[in-house]
Amino acid sequence: MRGLVRLIWVEFLLQLREPFAAFFALAFPPLLVLLFGSIYGNEPKPELGGLGTIDVAVSGYVGMVIATVAVFNLPISLAGYRERGILRRLAVTPLSPFAVFLAHLVSLALLTICGILLLVLVAKVGYHLRFLGSLSSAIAAGALGGITLFSVGFALAALAPTARTAQVTSMLLFYPMLFLSGMALPREILPERIQRVATFLPATPVVTLLRAAWENTAWWRNEPHALLALALWTIGSLAVAAWRFRWE
Repeated sequence: MRGLVRLIWVEFLLQLREPFAAFFALAFPPLLVLLFGSIYGNEPKPELGGLGTIDVAVSGYVGMVIATVAVFNLPISLAGYRERGILRRLAVTPLSPFAVFLAHLVSLALLTICGILLLVLVAKVGYHLRFLGSLSSAIAAGALGGITLFSVGFALAALAPTARTAQVTSMLLFYPMLFLSGMALPREILPERIQRVATFLPATPVVTLLRAAWENTAWWRNEPHALLALALWTIGSLAVAAWRFRWE
């Protein structure tokens, strides 16, 4: 247990020392809040159900934090470890393979939580963020979305032979999700044809559940299609990860 805790702490510090990962997980979403908050403000609008622009946008930014860590940090770091032989050396230590993956997953989950807390803090202090839902509902939606996106990240890590390949593959998936899934822009402003295409992206149901939880909608009852999409992405990604993952 002591070795596992130490490995988790080391992994977490390594994530913070990576400029690209730390910036997009911790700094980029709060910067978006400050940018769009300074442009549009956060006054309540009737067409938004009494919420402001930032209130509506933050649920998507939470999805952005989760997707950044899961789709960028996880596959790039794991593929880099495999490329440098670190995974092979860890495989022969007293820690089990399960413990190695658990440490990596927990460290990334801690980074995700830190990013979400910083995002919410900036929005609350700067623009009096409003939250209409229940905390337990939002946490459950975020946890389900995190499981799905982290599963996708493990699949990408299993498929990518090098860290450079993982980075390119992650970008090819992340940027369409960023602009089409509702993370950076509301899906409602997109053409209907593009919205239909976006439903096939793994982050779309995640943002759907997060926004429903934020607006106090019973997503577990009213969003069956999003829940089905999450289940399919999770099962498929884990199957690919188990099939293709190699220690070296």
